[in-house]
Amino acid sequence: SPEAPRSSIGTGRLPLAVVLYFLMIALPILFNLGPVFMTGVRAVLLVTTIPITIRLFSGRLGRVLPTDVLLLAYILWAIAMLFINSPSEAVSIGGVYFLETFGGYVLARHYIRTPEQFRAMCRGLFTILIFTLPFAIYETQSGIALIPRLIAKIPGIYSYADYYGGAFSKRLGMERSQVIFSHPIHYGLFCASLLSLALVGFRGLVGNYFRYLIGALISIGVVASVSSGAILPVILQLGLIAWAWIFKNYPSRWRNLIVLIIFCYVVVDLISNRTGIEVFLSYAALSPETAYGRIIIFDWGMVNVWKHPLFGNGLNDWERPWWLASSVDNFWLLATMRYGIPGFFLLAAAYLTLVWNVVRRDLGSGGPVWQMRRAWGFIQISMILTLCTVDIWGTALSYVFFLLGSAGWLVSAQATSVEVLPTAALSVNRTSQRYTRFPWTKLR
Repeated sequence: SPEAPRSSIGTGRLPLAVVLYFLMIALPILFNLGPVFMTGVRAVLLVTTIPITIRLFSGRLGRVLPTDVLLLAYILWAIAMLFINSPSEAVSIGGVYFLETFGGYVLARHYIRTPEQFRAMCRGLFTILIFTLPFAIYETQSGIALIPRLIAKIPGIYSYADYYGGAFSKRLGMERSQVIFSHPIHYGLFCASLLSLALVGFRGLVGNYFRYLIGALISIGVVASVSSGAILPVILQLGLIAWAWIFKNYPSRWRNLIVLIIFCYVVVDLISNRTGIEVFLSYAALSPETAYGRIIIFDWGMVNVWKHPLFGNGLNDWERPWWLASSVDNFWLLATMRYGIPGFFLLAAAYLTLVWNVVRRDLGSGGPVWQMRRAWGFIQISMILTLCTVDIWGTALSYVFFLLGSAGWLVSAQATSVEVLPTAALSVNRTSQRYTRFPWTKLR
């Protein structure tokens, strides 16, 4: 009945800092603060990062996690490498990198610390998706990024340039939609990152109709970006969801999947005239030209890594054929090229340590927190592989690390906390859907 008790997991509210952060993602406002180029996201992080970092390492947010230390060490190493290789830009670029990477991470570590707050975060992200989707569909037909154009009309501020307004050829008969980001890949990646949250994280908390509806809207957003870098994480997440469902009665299903992947990689590496990484890059693209380009970038990127293994090359131009563009479509590779092999190991260790500590946590075999953990784990696994095929910067970079930090609380979550929704409350979601229609469509 409508009078049945609601779950405590639905009472969470987004703190003001996160609301502002999400608002600045949805409204890409750019401006100059003296000589410094600023975005709305950077402005929020400029205010929040230092106080939160002090609270984090003083122990006021609970136990300091290995990822907290490793990620900060990576950022400090990266800034030091900029002073060595690109001293004229070390302060400005290094400061921005600190804000967007570590700042986005600690913002989530501070404000997303309970199941209620995690679900409120999901509602906020779904709200951004629903708000931007009409603009994405419009852009596929017009090639006009409408939100940035409207923002640019406001005196004193501007927004991202409309890179694809008729200047580039269509893909699959559509213009590529950047919507609220600086590149279409970033919008597609944002949409793709929400898939497991909707299909897995909200299972049992809302009706199946609403989960599948949000999943369909996410798919439309991904298609609107017309980017293999966005389609790949969708395929990976759906594959992980399917594997979990098919082998749900097999306790060793994930160990067996890891063994299967390693076996397939070794076989491909042995029978192919290309490395396993090159084969993966060749299939993770919408066209043979894109696949070939990514392989060439990887090969020449590694040439640069081995020429500057310790300190990297900073922001300096990298060695490559004259006809190859300067962009590097591989986040992990670019970080290694710029900040050296030690920088890569610090970054990889920071990322993988948190993923490993979260996914191995014993949270029983069901319940809302268990489902949130599984959804987040699927997202991060797909993100790790996808970032082998795309680069991220600016708001997209900050968002990826915000999403990483949003599960820090799961490291210390207790198995008993999975029993958040009583059976009666679950039945309310199934029988009284008219009282929970689109619970994520407003920030509360």
